[in-house]
Amino acid sequence: MNQIINQFAGKRTDVATAVTAIIFGAFAMLPASFASAAQVRAYDGSRRVKSQLQHRDLQLAAEPATAPAPAEETDEDDKDVPTSQVDKYISVYESMQKDHNLTVEQASSKQGLTVEQFRSIEGKIERDDTLRERVRKALRHASNPNDKDSED
Repeated sequence: MNQIINQFAGKRTDVATAVTAIIFGAFAMLPASFASAAQVRAYDGSRRVKSQLQHRDLQLAAEPATAPAPAEETDEDDKDVPTSQVDKYISVYESMQKDHNLTVEQASSKQGLTVEQFRSIEGKIERDDTLRERVRKALRHASNPNDKDSED
């Protein structure tokens, strides 16, 4: 009888070892199967993205070509400074020339401008050579009315 019990005991150990190996093998395979599934999804996604890009490229190729607007046309709004704004700009500087204690904020507020509006006008004037020279002459004339260079 001991022989029979010893035979089953040995087989139980072999079975337990086999079951353990199968379980650990299954766990070892899980990350690999998840990784391969993720790779399949990534590959499928990249194919979809490539397909969408190709479709967009075809759409762009089929659309009529339109030339971008020249820089001069888009900057026209910046070049057009109303005379009233130029006069206010000159008045701000004239008042600061007369009273050196005035700040830009104080002088511009007297003309009904914020500092941001004043700086915006200033930027537009600086980009327009003709307008900038006109303002310079007006300011020179205001500071020295007898200056021949400041006369038009």
